[in-house]
Amino acid sequence: MKKIITLVLALCMVLACTAMFASCEKDKTKTINVYTNAGFAPYEYLDANGNVVGVDVDIMNYIGEKLGYKVVINDIEFDTILNEVKNDKYAVGAAGMSKKASRDEVALASNVYATSQQYVIAPAGAFTKGAIVPIEDVVSYANTQNSKSIGDQKGTTGSYLVEDAIAESGVNAVEYSNAIIASADIGTTVAAVVIDKLPAESICKGNSNLECWQLDAEMESYVMYFNKDNAELVAQVNEILAQMIEDGIIDQYTVNHSNGK
Repeated sequence: MKKIITLVLALCMVLACTAMFASCEKDKTKTINVYTNAGFAPYEYLDANGNVVGVDVDIMNYIGEKLGYKVVINDIEFDTILNEVKNDKYAVGAAGMSKKASRDEVALASNVYATSQQYVIAPAGAFTKGAIVPIEDVVSYANTQNSKSIGDQKGTTGSYLVEDAIAESGVNAVEYSNAIIASADIGTTVAAVVIDKLPAESICKGNSNLECWQLDAEMESYVMYFNKDNAELVAQVNEILAQMIEDGIIDQYTVNHSNGK
């Protein structure tokens, strides 16, 4: 009888340990799917090995480590990001996304972790050096060029800004998957490109024939977007973001990736 009891107890211990191990393994493999668009340096871009890197990637890897999630980076078209977030409870859109009411209807926004302004990229000398340029001046400039077109990244604030500005002007908007591809067409397909500040500056650093100017437009606030059914995760992320901002971690990430192309 004692042997039977001993065997039963041993079996129970084995089963308990197996359950604990399975639970631990499950925790280790919980995943956050991060959706981004790798043409928006320094926030997300491809390194020399073709890996998606950048400020947003570093932030999400840091958050994943703190919360015990495996972080999977998915490089997709910018204007499809919110659809992926909408359909996946453990998804996040981290792509230098400005907080907008239309996006808030689809997903939950994190707290603001960075700010930016819209810039225009054009051939060197197109506008006065150091000037803050009204979007109307960009439209007028485009109208003097053969292309009569302005480029932007589809689904971004810049695309909405351009669309509103070109109404009845005779100038066309050309939408691209990212600003890097758009800027390569300046002088041929498009006269200029409208995009956020840091991506604009990054592109101009790598091309001496181009310059960028701040547009006369409102400041934007960058947030991350989460599935509406995961308010708990958003609350956890907000706590970590607040500490990262206080500790200067996000600023350091931005410096680290300031030369990203």
